Amino acid sequence: LEKIEMVRRSGGRYRLDHAVTKRQRTILAALGISEDNIREIAADIGNRLAEADKLQTKKHNDSTEECDAEDETDCLD
Repeated sequence: LEKIEMVRRSGGRYRLDHAVTKRQRTILAALGISEDNIREIAADIGNRLAEADKLQTKKHNDSTEECDAEDETDCLD
């Protein structure tokens, strides 16, 4: 199951790296989890990561705009 992983694709979106294998589906079924559940969870995680990235970018842009120190190194996070 450790092979079920997500990667960042173009556009900053996170997606499952590979399809779920038959062996993984068998193990997941024993745990009461379907492949569709995995896809839904991965999509939710991807959306949360995208939102977090947007917030981080906004926070960085806001702090950069507010900085009016004479020495730019005082503005670095």
